[in-house]
Amino acid sequence: MLKDRIPEIYINNNYNCAETIIRAANEEYSLGLSKDALTLVAGFGGGMCALSTCGCLTGAITVLSKIYVEEKAHETEGFNRIIKGFYKLFTETFGSEDCRDIMPKHRKQGEERCMETILMTAELLDQYLKELGYLGEKVKVIPPEEIKRVKALGFLHHKGTDRFQGRVITVNGKIDSKKMKKIAEAAEKFGSGEVAFTTRLTAEVQEIPYENIEPFREFIAEEGLETGGTGAKVRPVTSCKGTTCQYGLIDTFDLSEKVHYRFYKGYENVKLPHKFKISVGGCPNNCLKPDLNDVGISGRRAPIYNEEICRGCRKCAIEAVCPMGAAKLLNGKMGIDRRTCISCGRCIGKCPFGAIKDGDTNYRVYIGGRWGKKVGQGRMLSKRFKTEEEALNAAESALLFFKDKGIAGERFSETIERIGFENVEKEILEGNLLSRKEEIINK
Repeated sequence: MLKDRIPEIYINNNYNCAETIIRAANEEYSLGLSKDALTLVAGFGGGMCALSTCGCLTGAITVLSKIYVEEKAHETEGFNRIIKGFYKLFTETFGSEDCRDIMPKHRKQGEERCMETILMTAELLDQYLKELGYLGEKVKVIPPEEIKRVKALGFLHHKGTDRFQGRVITVNGKIDSKKMKKIAEAAEKFGSGEVAFTTRLTAEVQEIPYENIEPFREFIAEEGLETGGTGAKVRPVTSCKGTTCQYGLIDTFDLSEKVHYRFYKGYENVKLPHKFKISVGGCPNNCLKPDLNDVGISGRRAPIYNEEICRGCRKCAIEAVCPMGAAKLLNGKMGIDRRTCISCGRCIGKCPFGAIKDGDTNYRVYIGGRWGKKVGQGRMLSKRFKTEEEALNAAESALLFFKDKGIAGERFSETIERIGFENVEKEILEGNLLSRKEEIINK
């Protein structure tokens, strides 16, 4: 063991902490470092001779660098994780990385000096390298079929390592404080302590060891959380904050929750030709880009214009506020070009005389959008849907059409291109697909 070599090097040969770690590791792990190379860490002893970062830590990181880096750190798969992992282990053990904090607790008088810290670091390094599988294969080999299995559960393999990123499902990016706390605890307990949020608004816990996958899932399930969001099926639903946004025309939080349960949960066991993404937007601003999803639902509010009330003001308040230039004063009256108007609702209530007091809320549905290597903007169905239920039915009809007519490996945009937008739209708007739902799902 590494610690067995420490006393001879540290006490009998009077090397500092960093020198002791690297020289002991050179012997124990057969690193093959030359005499000149061994002197390179001398200045790290005693916290760089300034009671800063502990020489035991820098010495250990030097050992890991020698073991794992062939030429360049940023070209070494998993190296960032390896270093961060040991740093986390060291600082959790000692409560700090600095000599000035560690020495008062562990340094002794006489020849032992920092022996306790060096021995503890040696044990940590031995333990860490065993976890990484060093002195055999550098990482545990996970069979391809197992990588595929856990991917279906929402765990994506970090290539070149035995670690996975675990995707925790949120309801369209919303999560309460109890669940957020549980995710944070799970990240600390089973992963690296870091959480990233994906473009589908899932919380992705970083660097979960393979053996921690099931314990992780059981732990978050205590708070009603689950993993997922991968595979050829409906992906997690995304939504903008139109409910609280000044430009929001519909209650996006409520609608997107309905979409989540109807589509993400309702179709979670339905295999599709390819992944299928759904997004909800609160207005034509398209902040969350519903038109770049397989299906996008967007709120609208068409102005109800009473021409008789219009006084033909020289400076029209409606014309001034219209972002599209659809409202124009002509021949003493304001007119709205309905082909240009996008029903953003900005003009509602702006006329001081009440020419536009209110608007008709409606929903537009896009189909066939996508981004990635191939980017394509979805096309809007010609019908304006008066209720959210009508819009949801159209969205489900589009999904069923894809399940029924799509080819394995083909995105919905490609299905539409192959069959023709007009033909796809006709079947979606006719509504017959919903009556065949069970047949299509089970085919």
